[in-house]
Amino acid sequence: MSPLSNQRHEAFSRAISRGEAASTAYGSVYHVTGKVAETNGWRLLRNAEVVDRVAELKGMAAQRTEKTVASLVANLDEAIVFAKQCKNPSAVVAAIIAQARLLGLEAPRQLEVMHKPAPLPTKLLELTEEEWTAQFSTGPGPRAALTGHAKRLKADEQKNIAPIVNRALKTKAPLKAIDWDDDTDKIEKPIPGAIYLD
Repeated sequence: MSPLSNQRHEAFSRAISRGEAASTAYGSVYHVTGKVAETNGWRLLRNAEVVDRVAELKGMAAQRTEKTVASLVANLDEAIVFAKQCKNPSAVVAAIIAQARLLGLEAPRQLEVMHKPAPLPTKLLELTEEEWTAQFSTGPGPRAALTGHAKRLKADEQKNIAPIVNRALKTKAPLKAIDWDDDTDKIEKPIPGAIYLD
């Protein structure tokens, strides 16, 4: 069948065969919108000449697609035979996978989502409701910089360091210069965290 004598009917038929809705196709060809395009699009879609032309265009498109898929599958078959002659198994596998994708036989891949567990909270991060409110509230007034639990931990830390610092302050003797020939056991090492004032 040749193209329709009415150019607008031909354009409408081509738009329908491309998959457009009747109202969209009619609106783009006749430059109308809304109810007019919807009503007249469905009316024109029932026209016998238009129905035959749409079927012909869809058949031609399907034939082109079928020939394309068939020719690609034939080419891949030839590639498989050639790869087998060359004893190249990876090329054979690649051609088979390409055929499967082309024919839609490949199963869709499922995404694997790794769920990592949340880190366990430390004692420093565990807040009571009052501590949380004091630290993160948006209301007016002073906010505590540290929680009570964190303050206790800091105080305990200072208690453990205090004897070392006191011992270092009591022995106001300056450290002797290191003789590089001495054994490492004989060298007097400074106490970490202590500040020596001369």
